[in-house]
Amino acid sequence: MNAAARSVDPVARMAEAWDGQGRRVFTPPFDHQALLARAALDLTLWRVPWASLQEYQRKALMVAARQAVELGRLGAWVYGEGQGA
Repeated sequence: MNAAARSVDPVARMAEAWDGQGRRVFTPPFDHQALLARAALDLTLWRVPWASLQEYQRKALMVAARQAVELGRLGAWVYGEGQGA
């Protein structure tokens, strides 16, 4: 996959961040464990490379990441960074 395709592919970007590659990476173990907890997965999986995770684990982590993004957007809206109350 070329660089342009990775920049718009959320799964590829998540894989890079999980594995500590790319411009935006997760801070081990904190970011990994926060997503694992949100996804109700074993917190020790933070050490496992993205490609070695099982498909259901990767899907659960993608859902957890999406929920985190939405929570961040809601928080920004509520606390006045957007067009909130």
